[in-house]
Amino acid sequence: MNIQSFNDLKTLQMKNAGGILLIMLTFGVSVPMNGQQIPKDRKIKSIVVYQEKYDMLVTRKYKDSEQYFDQRGNLIEDITYKQGKVNKHFKYQYDSDNNKIREEELDPSGRIKEVSEYKYENSLRSEKIVYDSNKKIKSKRIYQYTKYQ
Repeated sequence: MNIQSFNDLKTLQMKNAGGILLIMLTFGVSVPMNGQQIPKDRKIKSIVVYQEKYDMLVTRKYKDSEQYFDQRGNLIEDITYKQGKVNKHFKYQYDSDNNKIREEELDPSGRIKEVSEYKYENSLRSEKIVYDSNKKIKSKRIYQYTKYQ
């Protein structure tokens, strides 16, 4: 067996696990997670992943995930499904330097559950504030960096 990439290995693992993961792309791209950027030269607008499960004589096909990107390659929406129903749903916003400045977690009906806002100083994250659905602060993180001289 000739495994040429990490994606080939993941597909092989999925087949061995009893399912096949179909990625609706014609070229190899790692599926970005947690606000990662995909290569800008790919100009990808969205990725939709479907999963097929085989059980005896029945084949079930479910949407596994959807990801949408802006023209700069930033992940702006990430939806994961469980048996065809929304499981997790996030939306992201970025500043002109491609730093994530806002993250919204939505419930299955599309209502905001939680919002995280990020601040940056000198291109480094300096603060993260998490709010509940009523805009009440749940937590705050301050980032302090030590640099080499």
